[in-house]
Amino acid sequence: MTTNFISPAIPQSYADQQNAQYNHSGSKYVDLKQRFNDTISTLHSMKSSGVRSQLKNAIAVFQKNNPLVKCFEDLQLCVAGLTPMSDILIDITIQRILNLTWVIEILRNFREVQADPIKLYEVTAGGDLAKLYPVGTKLFASWDAQHTAIVYWIIAVMIFNQDPRKVMVPSILYKIKNRADIRENFVSGNSDIGKLRLDSIDLYRQMVLGVRLDGSKKSEWVEAELKQQYLEQAGLFVTAEKFGDTHMSGAISRMTEIDKYTSDIIRKFCMYTTTIPTPRNIVSQEIEIMCAWFNMAKEDGIDYTDDEIVGLGDHLHQLFGADFYESSDFWVKVRKAYENWHKKYYANMPVQHQPKHIKVAKNWNTGGTFLWHQLSKTWTGGRIPALNSSVPFIPAGKDLY
Repeated sequence: MTTNFISPAIPQSYADQQNAQYNHSGSKYVDLKQRFNDTISTLHSMKSSGVRSQLKNAIAVFQKNNPLVKCFEDLQLCVAGLTPMSDILIDITIQRILNLTWVIEILRNFREVQADPIKLYEVTAGGDLAKLYPVGTKLFASWDAQHTAIVYWIIAVMIFNQDPRKVMVPSILYKIKNRADIRENFVSGNSDIGKLRLDSIDLYRQMVLGVRLDGSKKSEWVEAELKQQYLEQAGLFVTAEKFGDTHMSGAISRMTEIDKYTSDIIRKFCMYTTTIPTPRNIVSQEIEIMCAWFNMAKEDGIDYTDDEIVGLGDHLHQLFGADFYESSDFWVKVRKAYENWHKKYYANMPVQHQPKHIKVAKNWNTGGTFLWHQLSKTWTGGRIPALNSSVPFIPAGKDLY
């Protein structure tokens, strides 16, 4: 029997406040000043002071590095515009080797709203093709987006049989004269050196908002939004160290399982957390082990009812308070059981071949294996799936609860 999923009655908890960011009815616009000030205002006073000091230092460094810049207009920024396709060259000594598989992938999934402008710099000297053009012809080389440029060429020439001299390509012209600058731009623009990559939680947030605000039907995004529904119903929220709230009640700071498992597994984990008597944050090992348990059951054809899940959570509380913190009694118990098994397992092996150190990882392989043997012994309120762990660790009965 499956019971209704009832959310905890915690009015405007911290989790509720954080989850509210996913529930806008439409776009919310702020100007650049407000965006900056709003972000600063959310920081704790000490963190805010530190950020302001770093900003002051960065401003000083900028002024030192740009002594001739007296106003914004003095900056030699890129110029956006349209460039004849025939005037765009590729410097193969800077660009990576063309990946035709990626070209085909871009073409296959081509969408106008995702098409990037080609990043160019003016060719002032040299280059094999440059010699073929009349003196005075302005030519431009792409220092980034060569794959997109090739896709544009395929569309214009191979698909529509157009003259590349008459096709205008969206482009951004960078006023660069030094090849070293061009190469540094390419490296930083295509690696973690120059870009702040989207974290897993940032991608998750975009997917949820994409469904709720934009009506996206993309399956992966719809699945993420469904997971968010379950988190909200259980008074949980996803976060990260960078937000400084991983200690708050309901906080999940490990995104691995949220990304890895399907929404039905996340729902079961959320149901399990409703058995936590005192609101707290979710420990990394807890979500890893419990999601892996529910997924192991699923692979064994077991679809736990809500009653079984609640019974499981209650049983874990009776055994060890469902405390998966690294210093908890659970891990002390696991380590002791592992050490005893380890001595027996290697007893007949020559000393020189025995491991010098006993390493007990606090993860699913070790903790999950212990938990399976434990529940096989003491949990009578639900079905026990077949163990899918490959580790040989078998705790002795005397080392279990």
